[in-house]
Amino acid sequence: MHVSDSDIEFFFDPVCPFCWVTSEWVRNVMRVRPLTVTWRPLSLRLLNEPIGYEGKPEGYPDAHQRGLEMLRVVAAVRDARGPEALGDLYRALGGSVWNTPSSNGQTFEGILAETGQRRDLGAILVDAGFPSQFAAAADDDSLDEQLRAETQEAVDRAGGDVGTPILSFDPPDGPAFFGPVIDKAPEGEDAGKLWDAITTLARWPGFAELKRGLRSFPVTPLSAKLAGQETRVG
Repeated sequence: MHVSDSDIEFFFDPVCPFCWVTSEWVRNVMRVRPLTVTWRPLSLRLLNEPIGYEGKPEGYPDAHQRGLEMLRVVAAVRDARGPEALGDLYRALGGSVWNTPSSNGQTFEGILAETGQRRDLGAILVDAGFPSQFAAAADDDSLDEQLRAETQEAVDRAGGDVGTPILSFDPPDGPAFFGPVIDKAPEGEDAGKLWDAITTLARWPGFAELKRGLRSFPVTPLSAKLAGQETRVG
């Protein structure tokens, strides 16, 4: 017996590779389970404002800044077109990062450097069926107030000390968790089985955490040369 119909809010930042792989898994789940997803922004750049980047690899601030710029575009499109537009937009923005083969991806630092490069957001928008004019929002920091509030909302739901992705079940009052962190998106019924397991845990009374620090680097075209290697990078 399958888990019953579910609604989730999926909080994302396009520059997070683990978030990207999880989102591809969720899209696969939607093909085999009755699942409704609302896609919402969570900015890693704004999340890190209070603590800064001391001790982090030097490419993190630029990569996270590119994510913030993309999420400003996300906010502008949502204001104009509604939340139902964000699934396609996130797929286009995230795909522009993680579905691009790497030219310098032998190291994590090399991947960070490529993630931190500016992209032609106007062209990405047009390819996804949106007007290129929305690209101007990337430099509009007046949108940061709503993105900061939304980021904090996601963190508060999960209880703090989290990043992306955050899955919020039966929002806004249901349980919310960081993850799952996976290195490759399962397909077909395997995607459904993982979903059944995750939702069982999410709805188990009092369940809080299942975690290990060691993980495999995600499988994407950008990170293909590092995929499967063990990492502790968050």
